[in-house]
Amino acid sequence: MENKKYTIKCPECGADVEVSRPAIINVQNDPEYKTKVLSGELFNEKCPKCGQGLQVVSRITYHDMEKRLMIYFRPVTSQEELKTFDYEAIRSAIEDNFKAPNYAIRVVTTVNELMEKIKIAEFGLNDGVIEIAKFVYFDIFTKQFDGVGVINIYYERRDDKDALIFFCDDGRTRSIMIDPEVYASIEKRFSAVVNAIYTSRVCMVGRDWALRMIRAYSKLDSEKQESSPEVKPEIKLLDSES
Repeated sequence: MENKKYTIKCPECGADVEVSRPAIINVQNDPEYKTKVLSGELFNEKCPKCGQGLQVVSRITYHDMEKRLMIYFRPVTSQEELKTFDYEAIRSAIEDNFKAPNYAIRVVTTVNELMEKIKIAEFGLNDGVIEIAKFVYFDIFTKQFDGVGVINIYYERRDDKDALIFFCDDGRTRSIMIDPEVYASIEKRFSAVVNAIYTSRVCMVGRDWALRMIRAYSKLDSEKQESSPEVKPEIKLLDSES
């Protein structure tokens, strides 16, 4: 495994801390690193001088040959970095160097996105369907929980059920079960696009992607003077944490 060394400064005592992290993770060769990513252990370090907990966020290419999943983690930690993030350059470089067929190839910019993509693949789900499902459930959620703002939504597996975790601005999280019928309905309705992202195309499959797909299909329906089948899932809270 190829490791890269970094020097980070402790915000507490100012010490320079040397850390080593893998640049490429192949989970078939090093399965323990999958656990380290999902637990967050890979991104944590302690200052040897004062014991302060440090976050280590570095570029990683995550490869799971069994799941045919390749994730390029290119961290963006500030608005300034986001402004200069060149996805097209990254996409072009990846497509020039990776030629294996029928892969899900993703580019993500946060640790939570990286973890989420791994979990979705682990349970045999389509991340395009999950991203569109977030919009479906967000609409219902905001009507049921009027006045509660949503900061982020992530996929999680809870009690052997597929769920969406809503991180809310009241400081609470709410876990909502994904109805299998809703999942199947989205998968069927958006079959062309959710299947296309599993053909070794490099994609950033997130909120913006899902919004583009929803708008494109809505426009198509309007031009055909047809209406999409309305999906009205019920909100089923698995739990609600403080």
